Amino acid sequence: MSPQNGIYTSPIHFDPSTIENCLVSDFIFKIIRKNRDQLKDKEWMIDANTGAKVLFKDVEVDSKRIASGLARLGFKKQDVLFYVTYETAVLYLVHVGVWSLNGAVRGCYQKESIEEYARQIIETKANFVLVDEKTADILAQAIKLVDWPIKVITFGDVDLPGSSSVKTLLEDDGSAYPAKVEFDWKEDVACIPNSSGSTGLPKGALHTHFNLILTTSLFPGIKEFSLTFMTPMSNHAVGCHIFAVHSVVHGCTLIHLGTFEKEKYFDYIEKFKPENVLMYPFVATWFARSDKLNSSDLSCIKVISVAGSVLDPTTAELLAAKLPQIKFNQVYGMTELLNITCTLIGEETDEENKCRKIVCIENGDELCVSSGKIAPTVQVKIVDVSSGECLGPCKRGQILVKSLTTMKGYLTNNSDSPSQSAIDADGWLHTGDIGFFDDKGNLYIKERVSILFKYFMFIVSPTEIEVVLQKHPDVMQVGVVGVPHPESTSLATAFVVRKPGGKCTEQELCQYVAEKLPSYKHLHGGVKFIDKLPESRGNKLDRAALKNYAIEEYKYNGN
Repeated sequence: MSPQNGIYTSPIHFDPSTIENCLVSDFIFKIIRKNRDQLKDKEWMIDANTGAKVLFKDVEVDSKRIASGLARLGFKKQDVLFYVTYETAVLYLVHVGVWSLNGAVRGCYQKESIEEYARQIIETKANFVLVDEKTADILAQAIKLVDWPIKVITFGDVDLPGSSSVKTLLEDDGSAYPAKVEFDWKEDVACIPNSSGSTGLPKGALHTHFNLILTTSLFPGIKEFSLTFMTPMSNHAVGCHIFAVHSVVHGCTLIHLGTFEKEKYFDYIEKFKPENVLMYPFVATWFARSDKLNSSDLSCIKVISVAGSVLDPTTAELLAAKLPQIKFNQVYGMTELLNITCTLIGEETDEENKCRKIVCIENGDELCVSSGKIAPTVQVKIVDVSSGECLGPCKRGQILVKSLTTMKGYLTNNSDSPSQSAIDADGWLHTGDIGFFDDKGNLYIKERVSILFKYFMFIVSPTEIEVVLQKHPDVMQVGVVGVPHPESTSLATAFVVRKPGGKCTEQELCQYVAEKLPSYKHLHGGVKFIDKLPESRGNKLDRAALKNYAIEEYKYNGN
């Protein structure tokens, strides 16, 4: 759709007044009842690690039992359940039970410190904490730092005095389930997903029942969304809340891996036969170059969806060539905004969906992978980073978004009012992402403003260097960071995971980049070979960890 005054909108019209004003739980129950015959004994959630399953037909009864049990424990309207667990199936029954009581859920990364858990519990004002065998001990220590009593709920056999188990909640007779719950679906919070914490401590983004219902109701005509879906997404990420509701709307089974493990990945695909596979870019780059790609039966896969960051074009081409049956779906979203774009939106052909790219006019022959067209009820504009002026097609700038599903704000510790520090006076959320539109309304994400660095007076984009290195036949994965230097401001340093049998040297890769990019984008900081790239809390490349490692090594070598 052509922009109006520089503002891009979706090619799909959706009237938000058509969705019903209700709690997320009631929204879920009504859809399952409506499609009872179709869903029958179909799985809603599968935990790939434990084999635990939840069937669609059991969602309403079991989640209401859990809600009843929680109500007996004193859980009430707008209470928050804070959870730290590896469970990825029954957990979502607990979520629905909490939503039934007009409560909210906030999950957390399973490897945080005691102090960080305590900080988030205090910030959330949580009275209920859910743990499992692996997380119980550290959460018990965190709870001691909180000044009010906490009711602990457990998965599995956990010996904590005074705790209740999810198993016991599921055995409740349901009689304490409230006949009526007061709510305001546009104000009452349903979930508080954490930001990735890549630039500091994780921040809790407040999302309402309305936000979850709307964002999962926007794409009724896209058949790919009804495919069996496998995801390595952490159970505390915003996407897990979205997909829990999305899977009910589209009647698809979710297969949760919980964490990404190379050794099991292909086995899980062959065992569960997912039709739509979500990959983070660091997973996709490994997957596209793995020897197992040629020896495994991957005929079940119809769509590969990439989220969390933008995939490099070399990997996108490899996936399209090696798996010709797939559609390639690049998704762009944020914890603070939920869905923004998707390459399945619109009337593109199958060929375009496999691997859509353009030549960026502004940057010569640079190839860029599209993140697709704007989702309904969302507005996007590109502005000059310095002046704030609205930019036209193929002009790179910061991405600003205005959406009906924008968070209420960030949770704050010392105030009952959420912080809207990322949202300007006109309602535009400043994403911190750099990108541009083409003349067909497709959005292209280039990088985060925060990861850019300077070499003397030049601005360097690490992703541009990564795209070049990803083309080298010996490179499996790569991360580039700018390491502080007293003379040049920063030195570009690459951390490279070589393919099995790969023999590329530091000198070879530095020369490889030098032949393709201008001098200020060369690897002046060299190349470091590592076995695995570090991941952040949000399953993205942890550039901060790479940078710290490089700085420490720089100091160690006496530079």
